Amino acid sequence: MDISIIIPVYNVEKYLVRCLDSVFNQQFSGKYEVIAVDDASTDHSLQILSDYQKKENRLKIIPLKINSKQPIARSAGMDASLGTYVMHVDADDWILPNILEPLFAKCKETNADVVVFNYDLENSTGERKSIEKIKNELVTTNKLEVKQHFLGATWNKIVKRALTVDMVSGKVAINISEDLLYATEILFRANIICLISQRYYIYCLNPESITHTVKPPQHITSLLSILGQLQIINSKYNPNSRLTRYILNYFEGLVYLEFAKAHFLSRSNENNLLEIVEKFSNYPLLSNSRIKRFKLSLFSRFICLIEITYRLGLKTTLGLIFRRFTIQN
Repeated sequence: MDISIIIPVYNVEKYLVRCLDSVFNQQFSGKYEVIAVDDASTDHSLQILSDYQKKENRLKIIPLKINSKQPIARSAGMDASLGTYVMHVDADDWILPNILEPLFAKCKETNADVVVFNYDLENSTGERKSIEKIKNELVTTNKLEVKQHFLGATWNKIVKRALTVDMVSGKVAINISEDLLYATEILFRANIICLISQRYYIYCLNPESITHTVKPPQHITSLLSILGQLQIINSKYNPNSRLTRYILNYFEGLVYLEFAKAHFLSRSNENNLLEIVEKFSNYPLLSNSRIKRFKLSLFSRFICLIEITYRLGLKTTLGLIFRRFTIQN
């Protein structure tokens, strides 16, 4: 088996067939399998999978009896996979036509542990934008060269299955920002990494997804769990200190973004958030100075906007202010 495609499924009946069609309508000279892990859906997702399997025997279904969250669902799929390489596709997204052939050819050509590619964003009205952060092909063993293209997603890369065995990141029940754990651990484990500029994936901005509907307190609680796992991962692999700093800066950006949402969009109670942030000090991976800045930002909109602008850019800051103005009017 050349490629195993893992699809975690939870209450995505509106999007699931589109995703499956995109995967099974590929022209590929090799062999690939698709493993859909139903995470105890309460809609018709599992039935849709069963019906689809009747016409497509390359579809394997793993039904989980209780809802276990995406990392555990992905891990179940990877444990059952047979491919030389593994890639992940979210069930409300899809892949572009006939991308498996050139993608696998690049894997064989470079013998890369990981191949990272560009993608498109599509909103709920069908408007599509190309995200082309990778400008030129690069094959390297220098992880500092590729770090800015690596974090934040499971689905923008294909990975040697050998790298996915017994991962720390597949054992925690988190549904928000959990991609950071998988991407971080794969980056630490990988040796040869290849970046390519082709766009192979469509990321759907689904307004009903957990990422877009969860409130800041729940997200910050999830980030606390992620920090605990990052602590374990960092201790296990002892990576380059510059790499660790980059990952922590990325993590901080997620925290500050939730603070900004609390300030401008959701009316969350700062004291409730502070109780969660206080627990960040349980993990020595975050210095006291970083936690102090969190607290300052939590109680000052101005400082929060400075942090957001520094880490995520002026466009993100102006977007938050505009959304706040829109809500008020």
